[in-house]
Amino acid sequence: MVLTEKKIGLIGLTSVLTLISALLIFGFINGEFSFVNDFISKLGAKGEPNALWFNLFGFVLVGLLLIGFGLAYGKMLNDKLLSILLSLFGLGFALTAIPIDMEFSRTPVSKAHIVAICLGLASWMFGLSRLGYNRQLKRSVRIRANITATILMLSMAGFALELWSMPIAHRLVFGIVFGWTAVTSIELIGKPKAVAN
Repeated sequence: MVLTEKKIGLIGLTSVLTLISALLIFGFINGEFSFVNDFISKLGAKGEPNALWFNLFGFVLVGLLLIGFGLAYGKMLNDKLLSILLSLFGLGFALTAIPIDMEFSRTPVSKAHIVAICLGLASWMFGLSRLGYNRQLKRSVRIRANITATILMLSMAGFALELWSMPIAHRLVFGIVFGWTAVTSIELIGKPKAVAN
């Protein structure tokens, strides 16, 4: 199959729109979920209504789309390591479908959920670093990667300095990661160009 920048962008944008749709749909039908105060993982947590469906659509499907986007984006840039790093983020995101127990966060299953997203985000940050310092890429791509990584670190620093709560930091991280994916995808959609098989 021949991939174009447009097709790669559509995969990435679909991942973002799927996540937003899953959050809105399952967030509104779960009367106990707070869009401001709860972790997004609560929608797929043990004992929550429709947890299985949120995990399938909000984590597994989105994660698979991110794997496809990461592999194709790295291939488009002729960077195998970038492909691996971005697809590992997708894999980590998909594995957050392991339902966390909101009451007992120290159980093996809860720890697996947390480890999956942490390893996924670490891979994504390494991917951004690779983009940011690759002089062969367009300046705008490098600048976007560096600014995104900086904003992500500042959002975590804000939590560490107790400027905002962990659920707010959680929202910021999701917004930053998927914001980068959306902007990158929209840019690709606007420039169709064939990529080798």
